[in-house]
Amino acid sequence: MSESYHLEDEIRVKAYDVRLLRRLVAYLRPYARLTFVATILLIVATLVSNILPFFNMRAIDWYINSPERTTLKAELRTVAPSDRGAVEDAFKQAEQRDRHGLMRLIVLLGVLMIVETLIRYAQMMIVTFVGQKTMLEMRMRVFAHLQRMSLCFLDRNPVGRLMTRVTDDVESIQQTIVSGLVEVVSDLFTIVGVLAFMLWVNWPLAIITLSTVPLVFVTSAVFRKYARKSYLEIRRKIARVNGYMQENVSGMRVVQLFGREDANFEEYRNRNADYRDEWLRQVRNYAYYFPVVDFLGSLSIALIILYGGHQILQGRLILGGVASIGMFYAYIQWAERLFAPIRSIAEKYDLLQSAMASSERIFTLLDTPEDITDRPDAAPIASLQGQVEFRDVWFGYEPDRWILKNVSLSIQPGERVAIVGHTGAGKTTLINLLCRFYDIQQGRIGIDGMDVRDYAQAALRKNVGVVLQDVFLFSGSIAHNIRLENPELNDEYVRACAAYVNAAHFIERLPGDYSYDVGERGGNLSTGQRQLIAFARALAHNPRILVLDEATSSVDTETEALIQDAIAKLMEGRTSIVIAHRLSTVQHADRIIVLHHGEVREVGTHQELLARRGLYYKLYQLQYKDQARIA
Repeated sequence: MSESYHLEDEIRVKAYDVRLLRRLVAYLRPYARLTFVATILLIVATLVSNILPFFNMRAIDWYINSPERTTLKAELRTVAPSDRGAVEDAFKQAEQRDRHGLMRLIVLLGVLMIVETLIRYAQMMIVTFVGQKTMLEMRMRVFAHLQRMSLCFLDRNPVGRLMTRVTDDVESIQQTIVSGLVEVVSDLFTIVGVLAFMLWVNWPLAIITLSTVPLVFVTSAVFRKYARKSYLEIRRKIARVNGYMQENVSGMRVVQLFGREDANFEEYRNRNADYRDEWLRQVRNYAYYFPVVDFLGSLSIALIILYGGHQILQGRLILGGVASIGMFYAYIQWAERLFAPIRSIAEKYDLLQSAMASSERIFTLLDTPEDITDRPDAAPIASLQGQVEFRDVWFGYEPDRWILKNVSLSIQPGERVAIVGHTGAGKTTLINLLCRFYDIQQGRIGIDGMDVRDYAQAALRKNVGVVLQDVFLFSGSIAHNIRLENPELNDEYVRACAAYVNAAHFIERLPGDYSYDVGERGGNLSTGQRQLIAFARALAHNPRILVLDEATSSVDTETEALIQDAIAKLMEGRTSIVIAHRLSTVQHADRIIVLHHGEVREVGTHQELLARRGLYYKLYQLQYKDQARIA
């Protein structure tokens, strides 16, 4: 397999990549209507929010600092006593009208704020729903793609790295869709709305307010430069922390066996400290940036106060002959609303960086081609006889490093064949190729005369049952691990299969019997018990070809007797391939195939191979001497 199937964590991407963003937006297309509604609600909420300072201005200038009452109040100081009563009545009527007008405006402001709250609530609920749905879809696509990848791909990519793709990276993208993209759009609408109102009401004050914005952009550009570098280092170092954690937990037995707890703790502490220090550097970047932006925002307000105050004192900022205090107040509010989204957009830069990096990693994974695929005319399997043939097979996990060399062998339907040889001879590789977990480079592997590549993979593997030395059980009940969610296997059938392979005797003694939770990877059961459950699972799915890979190793004598009896029952009427190091377990096979350095060296029965005094004889003698020495 080429290095293109090796996924890297340290992907260097642009802060903003149109290609990636276009692919992310494609996940929103099924929810285009909801997204459109959310956008409209966002625009309405932004307009409502930005019109509030305008109404505040009107409340102050029309009613609180009313030109009419101000004029009448000044007139009271100069009017003759005979006319004072009429002016006072006019003043009281104006005051009453202003009070009523102010109350109406306050009610309107309250209604607008409630409307804005409800709109933003509805908009956030819609966006969150869309974000969660897109995250679900993306996770399902990644999971489905991983299930289609070959074992060769999984060999090259650690589990921790792939788990990060399905969890952290998808979550990062979802946060960008919900918290990032939508809020950035909201911030942009807010900026445009604020600018529109400011320029419409008084453009000189608007220019004064915007005078510090160029400095904000310069500051943001410098911040992005350092934040990007620090962010990439954070991603690299958290990947190192997660990878080491996953490896350490998975190998905890070895860690404790060899007393590596302190050394591993020290290594983890160093990696975690590197990650912490890099985050502190990022925090320092923000600690420089945000106070500068806040200072520039405050400076803008100070300029408004300076300019607006000067204009009022000079009598130039006038509304109806009265100084427009409301306009002065409104521009201070608009200035705050202008700099808040600018600051927020810069804050979202980190989210955008995270989303772009996560998107690159996820799409790199999704774009990794499946190296083992079904042909368009792949044949289903109605029934199999179980004839297996390897013809001139060459295979290597790495180019030019052959594991199997010109292997040719034939197994007849119902025949029991044992494959033996030293560790690394290629025994398990034969099984991986038969199940098409890998594809051969040269030669042909056939079942019932048809190349395995001409069968649909699912149909092929359904007819090949494999029981490995290291049995893998999923977290859950014993019945679940036998049935594997196959609805055709009812409880009675599951119990019958377990009883047939001698597993029922220990299952029924467990708390809850078939509902007993086996724990992670079957950790609540012994090795022999896991083997018997694996036999029950293989029998329940009724494969035509049975493969036993070191299925009797590492168990006690009593359990081995049960396993040997289960094996004999499983082999009845099936083509059986048994891989074993202990030659005593394969003496009754119809034929024994001896592999050595990836080549078939000898084929025959136990007695025939002993009589030849070749490689099998030497293996047998070595094991016999070892057993005699132990005895």
